[in-house]
Amino acid sequence: YNRPMCGRFTQVPITLPEQVPWPALRADFALLPARYNLAPSQTAGVLIRDGEDTRLVKLHWGLMPFWAKEAAFGHHTFNARMESLDEKPAFRAAFKSRHAAIPMAGYYEWKPTPNGKQPYYLRPEHPHEVLWVAGLWEPKHPLLTDGSEGSFTLITQAAEGIPAEVHSRMPVFLERREVDDWLGLGRGPSMPFLLTRSLPALKCFPVAKRVNKGVDDDAGLIEPIAPV
Repeated sequence: YNRPMCGRFTQVPITLPEQVPWPALRADFALLPARYNLAPSQTAGVLIRDGEDTRLVKLHWGLMPFWAKEAAFGHHTFNARMESLDEKPAFRAAFKSRHAAIPMAGYYEWKPTPNGKQPYYLRPEHPHEVLWVAGLWEPKHPLLTDGSEGSFTLITQAAEGIPAEVHSRMPVFLERREVDDWLGLGRGPSMPFLLTRSLPALKCFPVAKRVNKGVDDDAGLIEPIAPV
């Protein structure tokens, strides 16, 4: 079952100081828009290191390297498989020097059932915690006109633990204290670092199928429903 993984996630304001170890950025994290159904080609808040500065920026979901010839390029680059980061031309340059960390409240995954695909929501066991996901970013591409400062992709790996019950792939998760390390890593140590990440404690439960369409964007989407 090879549906591309991690095609929707949620992002909400992060107001607890202990969840944001960058004091200068706490106001920015507190102002993140609440989004309950973020999809590829939309914009999200992403943490990057640009020169010496660590910044929370608005990026387009779907990586657009400078040589991409059409805006639709990003439809194929919203996930980057960890196993091929060094080989794929779309990801190679960013993997070398432009690492990102994406804060999530949770993400959706779909499981085939006799009644069609059932969406599940995966979130931290403690709901106020943040899931940090390793990603890559590219600077602003001329074809992107959505007010973003650039574009990003989420790095994925083979699923294990709870995520494996729903899908064969999952995001590469970072612990909060590892985010700074990841943002500053060069190409050499990057792959060993990604290969040794641990899985956070997660909860996973079925949610209403109206998340599928992508039109709805409200807190009701992440409420558990009775299993089908």
